[in-house]
Amino acid sequence: METTEIEGKELIFSIFLPFLLFYFLLFVFLKRSKIFGEVRDIYYSVTALTISLISVLSLYSLGLSWILPFLAAFLTVLSFVAVYLYGVFKYSLNVVTREEKFNKLREEVEKLISKYEREKDEKKKEEIKGNIRKKLSEIENLARQAGKKIEEESWYKYVKERLVE
Repeated sequence: METTEIEGKELIFSIFLPFLLFYFLLFVFLKRSKIFGEVRDIYYSVTALTISLISVLSLYSLGLSWILPFLAAFLTVLSFVAVYLYGVFKYSLNVVTREEKFNKLREEVEKLISKYEREKDEKKKEEIKGNIRKKLSEIENLARQAGKKIEEESWYKYVKERLVE
């Protein structure tokens, strides 16, 4: 039976540092993607630890540890590209659905206005006014993001003059 000793330098640069890099990359990726849902960090940590150990030790035992720095660099760049594309996609989706959200909020405000006008109880009227104020601030934020001028629209003027004091 043949035994091999691992030198300190080889242990650090061929096993420990690649393991740390893979572990952190996997942990961040798993946590960010929420692949297991809303669970504690221990699940992500153990999964990243297991995958990292298997990967690094397998590559080392096969004599392919020279590939680890290239693989780590590739995974790092790939992670940054994935996060960037995810951000671009999320922002684009927000821009595309902004008009739909605006119209939906406007309809909700119009329903709240009609409910307010029918209501007799002053306490309930104040509650409805509070809801209208919240929805109106959301609409104003969406309009500002979209570059719309809602101050000129009749329903907005009506709400501002009569209901929001």
